[in-house]
Amino acid sequence: MNERRQIDQANWSDYLGEVARERRGWLVAVEVVGPNEVLTKREIDLPAMGLPLLALEYEPATKGNAFILSVGEETVDYEHLVDAPVELVENLDAGGRLSSLEILDRNGVCTRLNFID
Repeated sequence: MNERRQIDQANWSDYLGEVARERRGWLVAVEVVGPNEVLTKREIDLPAMGLPLLALEYEPATKGNAFILSVGEETVDYEHLVDAPVELVENLDAGGRLSSLEILDRNGVCTRLNFID
């Protein structure tokens, strides 16, 4: 059975640092879903098969209030920013392994990071 767990905002920086260390080099694909009734789903500038995870960071409100995903082999090939995130949820597969992260911003836009193994 799959499980969803919300991560407390006070732990976002540490949590994302741990995920980035554990998943560095894993392929990650990104999708963004808008909040309107007719949901718009679009792939970000990453191929559907994903690119290698380089870093996941959270800058608290005192430093910019943003979630930053960096992908690339040894250097950053692409960065995706989620401005003013309000919620971070981890999705675990039936085996209890992290399969994706969902970041909701203040405008109701959900960015989903899918880890591809």
